[in-house]
Amino acid sequence: MKVAFVDRPDGVVRVADIPEPPLPGPYDCRVRMVCGTVCAGTDTHILHDRLPWRMDYPLVLGHESVGRVVEVGPKARNLKIGDLVSRVGAAPDTTGTWNLGWGGFAEWGFARDWRAMRDDGFEKSEWDAYRIHQVIPPGIPTHAGPLFITLRETLSYSNRLGITSGTRLLVIGTGGNALAFVAHARIAGASRIVVLGSKLRESVFREAGATDYLDYRTNGLTETLGERFPDGFDRLIDSVGKKETLDALLPTLASGGVIGVYGLDEWDAMTIHPARARGSFTLYNDGYDEPETHDEICTRLLAGEYDPAWWLGPGCPSTPLDNIADAFEAIARREVIKPLIALGGE
Repeated sequence: MKVAFVDRPDGVVRVADIPEPPLPGPYDCRVRMVCGTVCAGTDTHILHDRLPWRMDYPLVLGHESVGRVVEVGPKARNLKIGDLVSRVGAAPDTTGTWNLGWGGFAEWGFARDWRAMRDDGFEKSEWDAYRIHQVIPPGIPTHAGPLFITLRETLSYSNRLGITSGTRLLVIGTGGNALAFVAHARIAGASRIVVLGSKLRESVFREAGATDYLDYRTNGLTETLGERFPDGFDRLIDSVGKKETLDALLPTLASGGVIGVYGLDEWDAMTIHPARARGSFTLYNDGYDEPETHDEICTRLLAGEYDPAWWLGPGCPSTPLDNIADAFEAIARREVIKPLIALGGE
């Protein structure tokens, strides 16, 4: 089967032909991979070995893909042929010659019926990681399926961070995650949604719900924010994770506010000087639970509260797997937020 393959962290992704691994077990279903999106954060970090944790190379790339069930395992009973399943990827290699960078950019993959394993008495550790495999209901466009990881993770994070009606929110960054945080905050009824990011993306962020937008290169940015929003912000989300940004913006956080660091760029080198703050504040560090918001995202997509074109671009165009390197180049040129990759399933 064709896959997006990374031999070593040298910035190069290529298309390779590898054997399709067998299904891992009786609770697993074979899926024909349909499409996925390139993550400008995790996927590009993997290409250069810049994640805060270790990856084993060579590997099959991709963690934002969906696939359609074509074969059901003998003990799987909650998945059926034809179901579109979120966050699936290639099965683990049984020969030990390559690894998975989640393995979503492949022609074939598998989905695990974790509910059946739970109900049959398996330990949680054996099925919990596969709660990301959830059925996407009819009515949601197939090309919106790869957005589920972004939407579910960020909504879980937003809810746990306490973004509710009336929240004054500052979002740092203009990537796919930042865009999702803005859309969630609008739906939650936040009274102020200010974004710091690339001027090139102001239009789509305002369409998604941003009430104010500042170019991150503005001179005296912290002072400008203080003048325009003297009452400060209740919540601050850094979706990039540069080591100096958060500390510089700390004076804009209202007393009692909460900071969330979602970005990974320089996550392990970040510093904060509490004396710069207006008063006491909380650094949120409890993460998210992606699957917990699946049903809510389904409901919102069916209601039209998110437009997939915000992330995928006008008309939601796709790039064939054979040309995935072109998609990475488009990200590097900041031409797109999330390139859609066609994996051949439909």
